[in-house]
Amino acid sequence: MTPTEWVQRIDRLRSLSAELLELAQTGYWDAVAEREVQRRILLEELFQTAPPADLAPQLEAAARATLSSDAELLKLAQAEREQLSDHLKSLGQGRRAMQAYQNF
Repeated sequence: MTPTEWVQRIDRLRSLSAELLELAQTGYWDAVAEREVQRRILLEELFQTAPPADLAPQLEAAARATLSSDAELLKLAQAEREQLSDHLKSLGQGRRAMQAYQNF
């Protein structure tokens, strides 16, 4: 991979990580899943070989930014999961109430 390709991929890592967080913040979880696949492939490419020495600090900074972004993304995902769980519980309670009413 040429130095220019390294820079492009490192920049793409940063933008994908920021995009993932932004999509999660707005509730577009399907798009989050799609972009995560793209980012995983990119990460595999970036860490298959060592970067040029002068680009290693850029890659490290992008990886750290990704980890930080992922921590926020995880919090959002957990909150979304809890919200969905609560919704499913209320649906189950409504279904049981409906069945009890029908059996009455």
